[in-house]
Order: sequence, then structure tokens, then C-alpha cells
Amino acid sequence: MKIKKFQKRLVENKLDGALLFFKDPNFFYFVQQKVDNSLLLIPSKGELILLVSKLENVETFMKKIIYEDPYKDLKKLLSDLKIRMLGINESNITVRQKKKLSRIVKTRDIESILTNLRKIKTKEEILKIRKACSLTEKIMKKIVKNFNFRYEEDVRKFIKIEALKNSCELSFSPIVASGKNASLPHYAGNKKIKKGFFVIDVGLKYKGYCADITRTFYIGNLSEEELKHYNEVLKIQKNIIKKIKPGVKVKELEEYVRKELGSKEKHFIHSLGHGLGIKVHEAPTISVKSNEKLEKGMIITIEPGIYHDFGIRIEDDVLVTSKGSRLLTKFPKELIIIPKV
Repeated sequence: MKIKKFQKRLVENKLDGALLFFKDPNFFYFVQQKVDNSLLLIPSKGELILLVSKLENVETFMKKIIYEDPYKDLKKLLSDLKIRMLGINESNITVRQKKKLSRIVKTRDIESILTNLRKIKTKEEILKIRKACSLTEKIMKKIVKNFNFRYEEDVRKFIKIEALKNSCELSFSPIVASGKNASLPHYAGNKKIKKGFFVIDVGLKYKGYCADITRTFYIGNLSEEELKHYNEVLKIQKNIIKKIKPGVKVKELEEYVRKELGSKEKHFIHSLGHGLGIKVHEAPTISVKSNEKLEKGMIITIEPGIYHDFGIRIEDDVLVTSKGSRLLTKFPKELIIIPKV
């Protein structure tokens, strides 16, 4: 994962190396597997070094050192490699870890370097996220095809079981909300499924990479007014995706959505989207507060919604291409009506 590019950034920032702890998502980004009780040392030049507990059994392409005392062994290693200024990710380090490091080496925060590095996806990352989307959509299809759920938690349990069948983790705890509950974007309760709009927000994680898709269905008999609300959100969502291309200011995307919503704009109570990768929420944030521009290789979510006495949200995962965009999520967006439970 962009090791040479990262090492170049270290040199540009006058850092002799970087250290990542095993719980840091950036550790997984470079190692591409979970290794408990481990540290990753990335010198500004040369091969990566994985310091591993003798309790762990791991095969890796990088140099591996079995440590007895992680900080004692690290100190010797830093001395041998003449690393005097070490980059660390202060957003994923404990006070105790930082204190121990401060006794053996000078450190500087590199969170922004790591964030910017991960914004642009490699071909391999794109394929993994597309696969995560595909597996997620298969579960969504099963939910609709065999809808015999009585409670919202029944749907969540079904999703969790299907994820396990596919040997996948969940990107986040699924949101399943019916009726008025759908008016809460991050609803997490468990009520009997009721008539009205029915929101499912779900994503599987495939080989460490996340999907994030939301579809709104309808339970029972739909009124013309309700269909009008849904089609309005859908039209805006489709139109904004057409505007995605390199160089576009992120804030302009959300500004467009809010303008098109008109009087309903006050019921759009979250940002338009976010980056997607090894974490379900990554840079860039698709918001009026952002000053970033879209770049080729970014994967972002686009999820306009309105929340009042009901809730409607439609979310897709979108790859920014050289000339525009490509949808990674393919599940139908025309409103699917499910007979009353």
C-alpha cells in the first residue's frame, strides 16, 4: 500500500521513520492483516519492520522481529537505524504509549500525512470495496425477497448471520428503522416494523475494506404525496452523482443538494457523504464545511435524506474516475414497496 510514496512524504517532512501500533487502522493499511500486540516501524528508507510478540504466529512480506520487551527492542532498533525523529499517529496512540516513546526518541504527529495518503485508492483497494458492496447488496436482495420480519432487530440479526456466512465483518452496526423511527438518521432501537418508509443502512467489510449502502423501502400502501417525497430525494441523488468528477469542490455538492431541496432543506440534518476505505468514515468529508476538491481514485458516499415525521435516505458508494464517476453500488433505487407485515 503506497509504501514508497509514504516514505517519500517522511523524507519531505524531515522524519527518519514512522511507528504504528496494531490497533491503528493505518497499521492494517500497510500490513494488510491484523496482528495483535505488534508494532510497525517504517524507516524513511529501506524495508518495513514488524515487531511481533512471540505469542503471535504471522507470515508477512516484511522483515519480522520477535520482541522480548517491545520498547527496549525498539530503542535498539531505532539506534541501529539512526532514527532520531519518529512520526506517530497521535489520534491512535495512548498516553502511556506516547510517554514510553518520549523516553527513547523524539516524535512528531503524522496523522495528516496518513489521512491524505489513504484518500486515493489503489486498484486493489477499489476491487475490495466493490466486492464489499456486491456482498452487501446480495444480503439486501435476500431481505426484500423473503421479507417475513416482525421487528427491526430481526432484520439486524439476519444481516449479521448473512455476514458470517460470507466470512465478513460488518463495517458498522446496521441501521434498521421503520415508520417514525426512520426520521432518526442513527436510530438503534428495536420496535415492531410499522407501515411507512423503512430505512436500511448496512455495509459489509471485505478483506478489511468497507461498503456503506442505504436504501429506503415502503411498508404497506403508499400515498401519492409519500411517493413524491421519495422521488424528489432520488432525483437529487442521481443528479448530484452526475456532477462528480476530479476538481469539483466538495462543498459545492452539498450546496447543490440543499438548494434543490428548497423548503425541505431544514430537514436534511447531516452532511452529504464521506470517504470510504478501511474505515467506514474517512476523508474527505462531503460537506459545505470542507475546502477539499475531488480527486481521481477517491471513493465517497453520496447520501441525501430528509427527516421529518418520516425518514428517507438513499446512499451509494461512488468512485471518482478520470472523467467523472462510477457507481460501486448497483442495488435498485426505484422505490420498492413491501406488503404490510
